[in-house]
Amino acid sequence: MRFKTAAIAVAAVALSFAAAGSAMAQSLAPLAKHASAPPQVSGTRLQKGLLPGSAFGSGFTIHGRLNTGSRLMSTRAILHVSSMKCSAFEGFDYVSGFGNTAGALDVYLNPSPFANYPNTVVYGFQDVVQFATAAAATNFYKASRSKYSACHSFTEPNPSDKSPGGGTYQINTLSISNIKVSGDQAFEVTQAAAFSEDPGLTFYNNSLFVVAGTNVYNLWDDSGTNDEPAPMGKLIHAIQALYPHK
Repeated sequence: MRFKTAAIAVAAVALSFAAAGSAMAQSLAPLAKHASAPPQVSGTRLQKGLLPGSAFGSGFTIHGRLNTGSRLMSTRAILHVSSMKCSAFEGFDYVSGFGNTAGALDVYLNPSPFANYPNTVVYGFQDVVQFATAAAATNFYKASRSKYSACHSFTEPNPSDKSPGGGTYQINTLSISNIKVSGDQAFEVTQAAAFSEDPGLTFYNNSLFVVAGTNVYNLWDDSGTNDEPAPMGKLIHAIQALYPHK
């Protein structure tokens, strides 16, 4: 069972990889530097600030990593949230393509996801995308909020189902709320996820987006309850510590 996978945008194509696979990195054209520009770090540097698996639960492990490489990227966007299909935007976790200068993500897994069902998290993502300006980050955040509001329900084939004829997943949005995380703008989304090959089991997709400075952060998990991902404050603090401070 899997709904969300990780992706890196190269040219106009989003390439997905299974969470168990090796991470890919892409170095694109360096960002033009301006004396007044806010501090920027590379994707490989951002990855160093992501939280260990234990931050999400006892025994959790990091099972897939992805970043944009050691150079800053061009701010030319090749993906536009407003024109993306619901399944394309919500079914993948991207580190590039939106005009961001760097990005990184980790996939974390629960080694025993059904031992305490429904009080369990099966797997999840933590990611950060960095933009050249706070305004660009805010625009991406607002576009993401609008996309989730527009995508109340959608059905897609489930590529992880290898049975003849395959399976499907149905995603239905239950709630979207604007909140604050450490004083920063945030929104949280709870969705019900039904998988055709797992009748009788109810899962929830829980998402938490935060915009802080030039970065947009996202925590996402697939779980048996509708509790939102918790350690966002720790993630923001760890990433901010990577930047040079006077």
